[in-house]
Amino acid sequence: MKLITYLIVVMALMSAVTFAKNPPLTYKEFGHLPMLESPTVSPNGQLIASVFNSEDGPKVVLSEFASTEITTLVQLRKSEDRIEDIYWANNNRLLISASYSEKIVNRYFRMNRIFSVGIDGKEIRELKTKVVKELAPWEKRAMADIHLVSLLKDDKEHVLLQMYDVRDEAQVVYKVNVYDGKFTKLFANRYNVFNWVVNENDTVTFGYGAMKEDPEIRTIWHRNNEKDEWQLLHKQKAFEGETFIPIAVEGNKLIVLTDHKTRRTSLWEYDIVSGEYTKLIYGHEKYDVNNVIYNTGRDEIIGVTYFEHFRQDHYFSEKNNQLAKIVNNTFKGFYTNIYSKNKDDTKLLIFAAKDNSPSKFFWLDLANKKGGLWFSQFPYLENQPLANVIPINFDARDGVPLSGYLTMPIKNMATKPPLIIWPHGGPIGIRDYQYFDPYVQFFTNKGFAVLQVNYRGSGGFGSDFQTSGYHEWGQKMQEDLYDGIHWLQTKNLVDEDNSCFAGYSYGGYAALTAAFQQPDKYKCIISIAGVSDLLELAEKDYKWEGRIRAHIVNTIGDPTNDEIANTLKENSAIYHLNKIKAPILLLHGTHDTQVRLNQSKEFYEKAKSAGLKVKYVEFKHGTHYLDESENRLKAFGELDAFLSKHLLNK
Repeated sequence: MKLITYLIVVMALMSAVTFAKNPPLTYKEFGHLPMLESPTVSPNGQLIASVFNSEDGPKVVLSEFASTEITTLVQLRKSEDRIEDIYWANNNRLLISASYSEKIVNRYFRMNRIFSVGIDGKEIRELKTKVVKELAPWEKRAMADIHLVSLLKDDKEHVLLQMYDVRDEAQVVYKVNVYDGKFTKLFANRYNVFNWVVNENDTVTFGYGAMKEDPEIRTIWHRNNEKDEWQLLHKQKAFEGETFIPIAVEGNKLIVLTDHKTRRTSLWEYDIVSGEYTKLIYGHEKYDVNNVIYNTGRDEIIGVTYFEHFRQDHYFSEKNNQLAKIVNNTFKGFYTNIYSKNKDDTKLLIFAAKDNSPSKFFWLDLANKKGGLWFSQFPYLENQPLANVIPINFDARDGVPLSGYLTMPIKNMATKPPLIIWPHGGPIGIRDYQYFDPYVQFFTNKGFAVLQVNYRGSGGFGSDFQTSGYHEWGQKMQEDLYDGIHWLQTKNLVDEDNSCFAGYSYGGYAALTAAFQQPDKYKCIISIAGVSDLLELAEKDYKWEGRIRAHIVNTIGDPTNDEIANTLKENSAIYHLNKIKAPILLLHGTHDTQVRLNQSKEFYEKAKSAGLKVKYVEFKHGTHYLDESENRLKAFGELDAFLSKHLLNK
C-alpha cells in the first residue's frame, strides 16, 4: 500500500532549514515540557484526544483527526494536578486518569482520580464511591490506587474500575456507568487481592494479591465464572523465584509477563489450575519484553514491545506486521511505532523518533492514502542542529559487560569538550535509551559531552543483570559509572579533568556519592531530587508494611540490621561532608512523591554549616520530575547558570 508523496514533502521541509541561519539556542528552548502527550484516536477515527502542557497547567484537548486545530476539553489545576492517561469509553465519552500529591504520615503519595467527560466538555463527573468514615493513613494510601480493569467491549455505557472499598478494606471491582456515575460492586474482596484481571468475556476471573498476615507472600486466586467461589491456588514470596505479572485471562489460561526459564521477561501462557507454564508466546534472546500491545478496545493482546536502543514492536498476526512495515517504510530515518489507531485500523497516529530530532506525531489515513505531520513534542527545537547519541559498550572492572551512550557536542571546539556524567534514575528497572532527550541535548548545546551508563541494576537486560544491582547503592553500581568514565578516558575524546557529575533521582544520589568518593575529580556536582541519606530513606519506607517495605529490604537493604545500616551510612553523602570539595547544586520539588524533600533540604543545611559551596533551589508544588511548565523552565535556568560558572568559567 503506497501513501501519497505529501509525507515525503513534509519530511523534506522539516530538514531543509539551514542551521547557520538559526539564532543561538538558549536553555529556554530546551526547558519546555513536551507540548502534546498521550494522544489517542477515537474508536470511529473522527477525533484525537491528547494532553496539552500549557503555561496554565495540563489540559485535555480535542482535535479532528489530522487537524492541528485543538480545543480545550478539560483544564486541571496549575501546578497541582497531573494527567496520567486518557481512554475512550465510547465515541462520545472519555475517561481521564489524573493525580495530585498528598502527604500521608512522612511522605507524599500520588492520589489518583478518574473523571468521565463528554466530547462537548459537558457533564464532567469524577467517578468515585462515598467514603463513610475517617480514613487511617494506610487507607488514604490505598484510596490512591484506582485503575481501569476493562472498557467492556459489549457495553459502552459502563466500564470496570478497581478502587479501594472501606468495608472490605481491599481493592474491589465496580461496574461504573460513565454517564451517571452509578457504582455497582461486583463481589466482596475477602482475599486481599490488589490486582484483578478479566477474561475474554470481560468477567473478573483472576486475582493477584498478598497474605494479610505476611504481605510479602503473594497469592493467586481464580474462579471459572462469576457464579463460582474464589479459590486460592498458589503462593509465592515476593522477590524470590520467578517474576510474575498477570496481564490477561483466556479461559483457564493466564497470559503473564515472567522471567520463567530464560531469566528475561517474556510473554508466557500459564495454566491457572495446575500452576504450570504451558507455552512461551514471545521472548527476545537479549532484551526483556517491556509490555504488551493491545487492540483498540484493550480486550485483545496483539503484540509485545521491547527496547534495543529504541522501542521495537513484535506483532502476532501477519496483518499487524504488514501494517507496521508500511509505517516503517513511510518514515525512513525514524524509529516508528503505531501509537494509537481507530477500531478498523484505517486511521493511525504514528510516534516517530530519532536521537537528534524531537519526537513527533504523524497521522495516516490508510483508506484515503493520505498522511502528514501532526505535532512535534518540542517545536522550539525543530530544524535545529542537535547532536547524535552514540551507543557504547565496555566491560566493568569485574568483567561484566556494560552499555550506554556518548553524546558529543556538534560545535567546533579547539579543545576537547568538558564532560557531564549523567546516570539515569530508578535505579532498579530503569535504563537509558538512544531517544532524543532535552536534558542531554541542552548539555551538548552548551558544548559539553554527555556520558550515560546502563549500570548493573538497570532494566531491560534480563533479571540477572537487574538483580545484580540489589544492595549495591554506592558500591558496584557506582563503580560501573567510574568504569565508564575510565573507558572514555582511553578514547581521548573529552576533557575528563573538566567534568561535572550530575543526575536525577538515583542519578542525583550517584552524583552526591561521587562527590565524597572521588572528591578531586569533578569541578561540580548536580543533584536533582537526589538521595543524600540512604539510611533515612530505608528507615522511613520500612515503616510502610507490605510492598514498600519489601522493595526497600530487597533492593536497598534492611535498616533494622545493624551491619546493613552501617553500610547504608557509609554510602551516603550526608555522613561524609568533610570529604566533599566540589560546589554543589541541589534542585528539589516540595511535593516529590518518590524522594522526600528532606533528602536535599537537610543535606543543604548540614553542608552549608560545614562550609561547603552549595546552592539549594526548592520548587513549589514541584513533583519528582518537575513536570510543571514554570518549574521545568526554572530548573533549566539554574542548570544553565551553574554549569556556565563551573565548567565554562563564565
